[in-house]
Amino acid sequence: MIYTSDKVNTFIDELIPGSNSLQQYYNQLLKNTLSPNLYYDKESTEKLLKQKNNTISKTQEILPKEMVIIYQNNKIDDNKFLILSSLKNIYKNQIQTKESIYYLTIGYLLLIVMIILIFSLYLFYFQRNIYDNNRYFTFLISNILLTALVTVKVLDSYPYLLYLIPLCILPIIIQAFFNFELSIITHVTNVLLLSIIVPNSFNFILIQINAGIAVLITQKTIYTRTNLLIAVGKAMLVYMITYFGLTLICEETLNKNIIYNYICLFFNSILILFAQPLIYIFEKLFKLTSDLSLLELSDTKMPILRILSQKAPGTLQHALTVANLAEEAALETGANPLLTRIGAIYHDIGKIEYAIYFTENQQNMINPHEDLSPEESTQIILSHVPLGIKLAKEYHLPDRVIDFIRTHHGDTFVYYFYKKHKKQYPDKKIDKEAFRYPGPKPFSKETVIVMICDAIEAASKSIKEPSNKNLEDLVETIVNKQKKENQFSNTNITLKEIERIKHILKKKLIMLHHTRIKYPE
Repeated sequence: MIYTSDKVNTFIDELIPGSNSLQQYYNQLLKNTLSPNLYYDKESTEKLLKQKNNTISKTQEILPKEMVIIYQNNKIDDNKFLILSSLKNIYKNQIQTKESIYYLTIGYLLLIVMIILIFSLYLFYFQRNIYDNNRYFTFLISNILLTALVTVKVLDSYPYLLYLIPLCILPIIIQAFFNFELSIITHVTNVLLLSIIVPNSFNFILIQINAGIAVLITQKTIYTRTNLLIAVGKAMLVYMITYFGLTLICEETLNKNIIYNYICLFFNSILILFAQPLIYIFEKLFKLTSDLSLLELSDTKMPILRILSQKAPGTLQHALTVANLAEEAALETGANPLLTRIGAIYHDIGKIEYAIYFTENQQNMINPHEDLSPEESTQIILSHVPLGIKLAKEYHLPDRVIDFIRTHHGDTFVYYFYKKHKKQYPDKKIDKEAFRYPGPKPFSKETVIVMICDAIEAASKSIKEPSNKNLEDLVETIVNKQKKENQFSNTNITLKEIERIKHILKKKLIMLHHTRIKYPE
């Protein structure tokens, strides 16, 4: 028998009760004198346990040679499944060598590289502005790899929680920063990567892709609270129906595991709500701009817009009109309507500095350009672009908005003052570049739309009799001129989309300039 310290002390108390001082003395003397002579050796114990564990058979039972485990077309029950799984593990252990592990690793790497390569090629050919931006590309790849790492860790430690991982969060985040097409491709890429390592990969792919697409087709503004709740409901419904259907097909019955996986899928859908805080975190980490931030910029009480309304009220009205036209054109062509609207609102903030030199702010006043030379007037007109960029940076406007300030005139000429200079100095050699905007040309559908709408809205104010035909001719003239100057050459906008833009602008301009009924005096 082995005595512990507590047992020894109890035995001494029973042997020498300690009812008087002498007994107490001997009682305490014995307790202080006796010391353990047996100690726990943790290292040796763990080594022995490991040796014993290695001797344990990894199979459940021994099967006689040539025994038929299951006949063709027979149903596999739980017991048969365990036997087959055990045989599979034995076979793997028998054939697994260093060489086989080496081949296995190469196979995994080839599949991973191939999937990432195809994703990169998609970005290169169809989302070039994202591919060329290191910050955007890093954001996409790091999120895909982070999701894969989390899945690997869960499979390694808690494989039964596989369906708890909310993979639908990633496409929602991608759509908040970029576009619907990229979010779909990213989700499919992510699911394909994970299918290499997860069990029942076919079921996994079908469940996750169905749920991801269902979530993304909810609304374009999926990350707003109402639409996010709708997305959660859709994901939950799709998860449940798809998993239920697969269970009936694969097992032809309902078992207790279906309840557990339903619980995982339910909480998986609830976790989609964390998309909103994650969008905010990624905005700060990668300095990106989501549509949530753009919505905040639409408030005309923003400081820079308040200054614009005070110093250049005509410019603000022009910008708001351009924003309304551009938003309609964006909806017509599949561009981002919110980004287009915000870009249009802020595109002319550089006019704050010299507001009086722009016609929309000259209310029955003498034109100050009459006292300036064409070169001086041109420099003031051209300056509103760099001044706008400077102001935008001072007021911490996102790069996506600053792009509209840079590109809304492309590298076009200031024709009015160029012709005025040519008329004043017919024999003088003119440096055309001095009358050209610094550029760059628009490089997205959204920036092209704002360029077109800005030019057309400004020009429409100069028409004395804005009839339907005059307005339609104006749209055709300006757009054709911009096309001739190759202002659309850096973007992926199509001729069909440009025709749609022209059609919607003609319609809207006619509505804006409609004639009113003459009321009797």
